[in-house]
Amino acid sequence: MKTIPSSHDSVQAQAIDWLLRIRSENCTEAERSAFRLWLEESPGHRQAYETAQAQWEWMEPFKTMAFPARDAALRYRGKSSRRWVKYSAAASLLLALGLSAFMPNGWVGIPHSYIAEKGGRHIVTLADGSSVELNTDSEVRVHFNHWRRNVEMIKGEAFFTVTHNAERPFEVRAGSGLIRDIGTAFEVYIKPEQVLVAVQEGIVEVQALKKRELTAGQQLAFSNSGEFQALQGQDVAGLTAWRQGNLVFRDRRLDDVLAEVGRYHDTRIRLQNESLGKLRVSGTFHTAELGDTLNAIATILPVSIDHVGEHEIVLKSAASGYR
Repeated sequence: MKTIPSSHDSVQAQAIDWLLRIRSENCTEAERSAFRLWLEESPGHRQAYETAQAQWEWMEPFKTMAFPARDAALRYRGKSSRRWVKYSAAASLLLALGLSAFMPNGWVGIPHSYIAEKGGRHIVTLADGSSVELNTDSEVRVHFNHWRRNVEMIKGEAFFTVTHNAERPFEVRAGSGLIRDIGTAFEVYIKPEQVLVAVQEGIVEVQALKKRELTAGQQLAFSNSGEFQALQGQDVAGLTAWRQGNLVFRDRRLDDVLAEVGRYHDTRIRLQNESLGKLRVSGTFHTAELGDTLNAIATILPVSIDHVGEHEIVLKSAASGYR
């Protein structure tokens, strides 16, 4: 009796074989060890297994239903020597439907989540040739299928470069709004109080309480309730400077600047008092260099830096008469 899927099987068939084997109550520790080794052999193995696992969950309602494709598959699998145990019917259905239906360009599609850790950036090339560049501490959930291309912004900031397809819309859901591509490259940034959208190339349609088109060089924000808000003192180049590892501020409040800088570091940065937050900052700073950024701010503003702990910094008034 075969205990490990044959290397001659397709990766998809191996993934299904492992899925059923691991779920079996008769699975041995040796088989679990072999499964872990198989996963580590190739990124393709892990992707195939995750797809099969998601496919299995999606098909849960169909596993006890009778229909021609399933019945035919069962008749075929009845002759097989594979050890499908009690999952044979569902496994046959997986193969009968075919994994291609669950691929990003297939009829059903399987959602995938992508994450950039704090302080990092992550570029993902999607199945249609589009790309998503995730900024620090960001997450998106991508669901492509035969008809649509949908992305949900879970948190953070992302830059989208979209391969346009009028028959298969590319849409980004962020907060209370929906951003629809009309052939473009654009930025979406979810902040606590609003969502920012900036267009570098082409056109996007932004729909919240109202609908508006943005062209290259334009940007807007909408509140958590869906109301459009004007942006002042910002441009697209400044908003997307993080892609080159920079933060650009033009006459921004100090408390706002520190909130942006803090997104890239595990160190807590706070002000001695609220009045310091009203100070204005202009300049370009590198996202990875916290010390250099704070030293530069202390040079141009009447503040001093106090390291009160390994992961906490307080900016205090440097002028004895300053309030």
